[in-house]
Amino acid sequence: MPANLIKDNLRAIRNWRVWFHLGMADIRNRFARSFVGPLWIVLNLGLWVGGIGIIYAALYRQEIHQYLPFLTIGFVIWNFLTQTITDGGNAFVFAEGYIKQFIYPKQIYVLRVLVNSVVPLMIGTVIFFIVTLLFANPMGWGMFWAIPGFVMVLMAAYLHASIMAYASVRFRDLPHGMTALLQVLFFVTPIMFPVSILKERGLDFIYQLNPLYYLIEVAREPMINLRPASTEVYTITAAYLIFLFIVTIAVAKRFDKRVVYML
Repeated sequence: MPANLIKDNLRAIRNWRVWFHLGMADIRNRFARSFVGPLWIVLNLGLWVGGIGIIYAALYRQEIHQYLPFLTIGFVIWNFLTQTITDGGNAFVFAEGYIKQFIYPKQIYVLRVLVNSVVPLMIGTVIFFIVTLLFANPMGWGMFWAIPGFVMVLMAAYLHASIMAYASVRFRDLPHGMTALLQVLFFVTPIMFPVSILKERGLDFIYQLNPLYYLIEVAREPMINLRPASTEVYTITAAYLIFLFIVTIAVAKRFDKRVVYML
């Protein structure tokens, strides 16, 4: 079964025109007949970071020129991860017509979700660089350490979406439950506040037990501090990816042949 799953993934990648077109069509449909269009992604992020950033910088006694870039990139990566999780839950359900009519590998519809989520990630990253330039924060070659970090984030997002896609066909309430859980996790994950605040209050376990924190930090640390993340962050992120891969294999093995009948 793992060999078949790998073959299906490779077939899906080779059919990149299909999932790329479907993902871009989803983005166009989301902003259909909108005067501003995809610029709403920029406006929403700008308004959120601008409003929340000023208030929380004062609450947490952070320097605004350091805090806003930190908040921006953290929120952008968080949005990407959570969108792939929640949208992944509907990947097969919303593609029911395609799955029943065409013989494409099902992973195409997971990659479709990834395309739909990567565009806001790219736009948000550009906004991060704009914010960094506005505050004249240092930029340098150390930022390139974010590339392997973002690769790990993309891998995790794909595995998250795959697990959700298969499991949600059987358990239709799963996407709703995950949305509720992620809303809680947002407020306890170091996105709006630095991890040092938790350490000072003896609440280290809150981020140490949260794999999403490490996925954010593996890309955020190079973007903010121009250096690679700590060895601990890379190690835990890699271990989490292995765990996700094992779970994906197990879930796909159980449900892959039954997806058509459960839709």
